[in-house]
This record gives sequence, C-alpha cells and structure tokens, in this order.
Amino acid sequence: MAAKRFIGSHYSKRKLMRQKQYRRKTNLIKKAYEYSKMCDADVCVGIRLRETGQVHILSSDSSGFWAFLTSQLGSYYPTPNFITDRDLEKAMDNTSFTIER
Repeated sequence: MAAKRFIGSHYSKRKLMRQKQYRRKTNLIKKAYEYSKMCDADVCVGIRLRETGQVHILSSDSSGFWAFLTSQLGSYYPTPNFITDRDLEKAMDNTSFTIER
C-alpha cells in the first residue's frame, strides 16, 4: 500500500512541476507582449526546454529585426512553436488564453 502512495505522490509532483512550468512560460510570454504594446518595442523571447528540446518563440517584430531567428530555427527538431503578437491578440480576445504546449 505504501508503494502505491509513493508512486502516486511522485506522479503528482511531476504533474505539478509541469503545470508550474507551463504557467510561468505563459506569464513570461504575456509580460513580453504587454511590454511590446506599452513601450512600442520590438520584442523577441525564446524559451527552450532542456528536457524535451522544445522551443517557444514570441516575436512582436514589425520591422523584421528578428527575422534571422526564424530562418535559423527552420530546420530545428522538434519544430519550434512561433507565436506572434497577432496570435496573442486573437487568443486574448477569446475567454480562455492558452498557448500551445
């Protein structure tokens, strides 16, 4: 019986850690988007998860300054998740704000 509890608690700890990472990633991307809008700045935020190698990139670039990043990561595997400021505007208009995991 005790072994099942240990496995269960271990599983829940992993799940809680993933939820925390997802929440922090989402909040970081939201803050970068807000900064871009409030300060009229071109912002590019890149997040690479070491465990999976997954890359998430927010680019609110209207001038094309960060375009080289997109071309360099084009052949990267797993395929990077590119998010633009327009994508975030659409997502925030919906009742639930979610970013692809």
